[in-house]
Amino acid sequence: MRLSNSQLFIRGLLRAAFAACLGGALMGCEFFAPGFEEDSEPEMDVSYLNQRLDTSEVSEVFHSRRQKVGDLDFHYVEGGDGPPVMFLHGFPSYWFMWHEQLRALVTNHRVIAPDLLGVNLSAKPDDLSSYHIEQLVAQVHGLIESLVPDQQIVLVGHDWGGALAWAYAQAHPERLRGLVVLSAPPLNLFLELLATDPDQQEASKYVERIKKAGDRPLGARAALLMWQRAYEPLIERGKLSEEEGRYLLQALSQPGALNGAMRWYQANVPEPQQIKDQDFWPTRLASTEVPSLLLWGEADRTFVPAFLERLPAYAPGVRIERLPGVGHWPGLEEPERVNELLREFLQ
Repeated sequence: MRLSNSQLFIRGLLRAAFAACLGGALMGCEFFAPGFEEDSEPEMDVSYLNQRLDTSEVSEVFHSRRQKVGDLDFHYVEGGDGPPVMFLHGFPSYWFMWHEQLRALVTNHRVIAPDLLGVNLSAKPDDLSSYHIEQLVAQVHGLIESLVPDQQIVLVGHDWGGALAWAYAQAHPERLRGLVVLSAPPLNLFLELLATDPDQQEASKYVERIKKAGDRPLGARAALLMWQRAYEPLIERGKLSEEEGRYLLQALSQPGALNGAMRWYQANVPEPQQIKDQDFWPTRLASTEVPSLLLWGEADRTFVPAFLERLPAYAPGVRIERLPGVGHWPGLEEPERVNELLREFLQ
């Protein structure tokens, strides 16, 4: 799609604004988000997913639901019947990032995709303790025990959702049939690399900017800047449609959602020189024997490739699939290949 000169000018301004805001950790950044209305209907993404299904038997396969875990209210989307698979999204995303995988697997599986803590339509507590990895694992465990009480489940996680999935497998291997992670090491391995590897320290400098940005309330305009960084390149490459991009922007712009997502960093990632033994959970060297698959985009620069060499110490027998030319979003960049690998693993 060719952009007009005025559109190119606006895009240039937004990119310049985003770069300036990152330099100031998004402090005080409030820019008008053209074409976005904060009161947009929040469930159009579920309708979109149902409309894209190739079925004449039922008009609605996916449903939006809520589940309490303790005092926290979680929103999730589910559909289908069969062996259960739960999808855990990363930053700065929400359940809809899995729309291609949900659509591909729903014919043979019960698929469940929650908004994790602080995100979109789920609870957004202010206290950082709720976002510590131990509590995040307990929340996923509560969801699994409530929604799938009598079956083992396969967890699929990306980015922060991948780190959470690894941690869950370390703590509750008996509840899992398998584990698939996209673009993320276990959190205890990441902290080890952050404490000792200069290349990972350089790659993770953005973390401190995110943590500082989360110290003040951020609204829809700051969310737009984060969206520009994460998703606009995918739209330009034809990996996301403009409609799909609007849903991702809408979720990121929910009141408190950007701050909630940033609390994951604030609660779990100390500065490299301040990492101590007690920061590793469940332990510094915790591992899992759960059958596992890592999907790794070779163009991803979020984590250093050294983690691939060290991963088997944390997941003996892990299978690693490298995806040439793929960046940090394999499920969006190469959905057909990811879906093929998921089906193969689930069988």
